[in-house]
Amino acid sequence: MSATLLGIPLFPLHVVLFPGMALPLHVFEPRYRRMTSDCLDSNLPIGIVLALPGSVQGHEIPASVGTFARIVDYERLPDGRYNLLTVGTQRFRIVEEERESHLYLAAQVEPLDDVPDVNVRQQAQLAAEAHEMLGVYLRTVLALLGSEERAIEAPEEACDLSYLIASCLSCEDDQKQRLLEVTSVSARLAAGIRGLREEIAALERQGADDNGDTQPPFDIDRTQLN
Repeated sequence: MSATLLGIPLFPLHVVLFPGMALPLHVFEPRYRRMTSDCLDSNLPIGIVLALPGSVQGHEIPASVGTFARIVDYERLPDGRYNLLTVGTQRFRIVEEERESHLYLAAQVEPLDDVPDVNVRQQAQLAAEAHEMLGVYLRTVLALLGSEERAIEAPEEACDLSYLIASCLSCEDDQKQRLLEVTSVSARLAAGIRGLREEIAALERQGADDNGDTQPPFDIDRTQLN
């Protein structure tokens, strides 16, 4: 096996975690209490993966790509449950599942890195546009909430910015999963810009109609992620 493989526990959830994003967790199932205890004892990360359609409790089907989640703070409750604060660090790809040797689902995984973008100038242009569009989006959301406009810092690094935007989008989990699996920063930025534009337009219509049930229509076209 490759020297880069790492054996980690998997936590299938109905959520997609992006690197750099925080994820609070309330752990109550016995198998995941054991998982948490094992991770705390061994200093291993938790592998957060999207539970795919067809998953049932105890027999979850994990997406092939997930994110390492580092436990940065925790509280163990008297009855054995845990409250965790985790932060996504890096993506991984599942190489081999391990269903028999643990109470919980585990796997051998390998880190998943981005392929360097050939056109550095294009990436810089996309990052600048994405940064501006994210600012417009956040100001629109604050205006609808009746909140005062405030300075919100967005990461300058293109990769971090692409993950932040992906986490902000109101698309379905399967669409977020597609973004998580993209290995081009430029492609993630381009998809994020398109998604922000559509969500801003939908939010502005919502504000005009004063209809809180409007959902931003955002769909990720696979052809635009290549």
